[in-house]
Amino acid sequence: MFRTILAATIVTLTASTAPCLAAESNMKNLTFDLSSVTRDNFYEVVVPAAKAEGSVTMYNFAGSFGDTWQELIRRFEAKYGIKVSYSDVKGDQANQQLIAVQSAGQDSPVDVYFAGGGGYPLLSSKGVVGKIALTKILPNMDHYDPVLSDTVFGKPHGGSFPLVHLNQTAIGYDSATVTPAEVPKSFQDLLAWAEKNPKRLGVTSPAKGGSGSGFLYSLALDLLTGDCKAKLTDTNQTLDEAETWAMDSECLDPVWDYYRRLLAVAELTNGNADTLNLINNRQLAMGTVWEDQVMTFLGTKQVPDTIRLTLLEKGQVGSGDAMFVPANATHVASALLLIDMAMSKDFQLWKLENKASRSPRTDVSTDQVPAETQVHMLPSSVYPRLSVTAFWDMATALSEALDEKVINQ
Repeated sequence: MFRTILAATIVTLTASTAPCLAAESNMKNLTFDLSSVTRDNFYEVVVPAAKAEGSVTMYNFAGSFGDTWQELIRRFEAKYGIKVSYSDVKGDQANQQLIAVQSAGQDSPVDVYFAGGGGYPLLSSKGVVGKIALTKILPNMDHYDPVLSDTVFGKPHGGSFPLVHLNQTAIGYDSATVTPAEVPKSFQDLLAWAEKNPKRLGVTSPAKGGSGSGFLYSLALDLLTGDCKAKLTDTNQTLDEAETWAMDSECLDPVWDYYRRLLAVAELTNGNADTLNLINNRQLAMGTVWEDQVMTFLGTKQVPDTIRLTLLEKGQVGSGDAMFVPANATHVASALLLIDMAMSKDFQLWKLENKASRSPRTDVSTDQVPAETQVHMLPSSVYPRLSVTAFWDMATALSEALDEKVINQ
């Protein structure tokens, strides 16, 4: 993990003056003095260097975000006159490509990578992530959530791997058929509703969709206590360690018992989109969903306008995805400018209104979007209060154990 003198230096300096120390950076192709850059002089130093570069290359791992990044690119090119070359990629393949390039000592094919937030441990361990304290020097990160500034899902990154998009798992329901009194408030309420309304609840298969694995991990957080819960949230564990514990521990017996009851009366769906399609077809009245995906489906009329969202006590998993500069990037200044614009308040508000993409900025909230949009998002009574941090390696381990112990029995 990225733990260097840089981290200690940043703590002792103010947010507006902390430089990114070149001596602690692994960047290979700098054309400007990165060590001199602060929030205060960022544009003075970076804009001329970026214009001299003239172009920047961006990868996007999330197919549903293509139109979002095209809007960012339109704004960026109009403001700076710097051409953006853009590609949609498959995250696992792009990760392996960048690892191979880094290992070979070659220049990176990409300057800005919008990557899955859970990819940090792998990418950083292979030296792919550029050690630039982005959260400390980018002007548009001056209102960045301090909880997220230095870590991602419990892993320290020193500001180099900032989330620029937050998303939230939730329970979606059709308000045309589910009355306000029936909306579940807890996991036990949800199970009771499912048993009263057989085959009307869809639970996304944890192996095939993040809303399903997020639901499973959230359920475990709800049911476990004491040392068992501490193990569930110990992000120092490797994936192998999490898998061994999930398969062998008696701590999780209440989770498997809950799922046995749930799957006896609920539909196990084949993915996030499948759950929403079944709600749209009125085959389901309720299901596990992602908030931002619901908004995307609403925009293309793939779910009923009557769909609403809620979160369960004692909380459901929130997640997010990051933008970073690879260590071997060739257009570093332009990359910094593009990430800075992605974190601007105007763009983060546009992203929230149009995609239900939550923001790491502390000055962006649903109160600032139109009421007709808010009605399809999680209400302020449950979000962010009931959003809990994901530990995706453990969620993966739980999913594998659920397959063996419950689903394939």
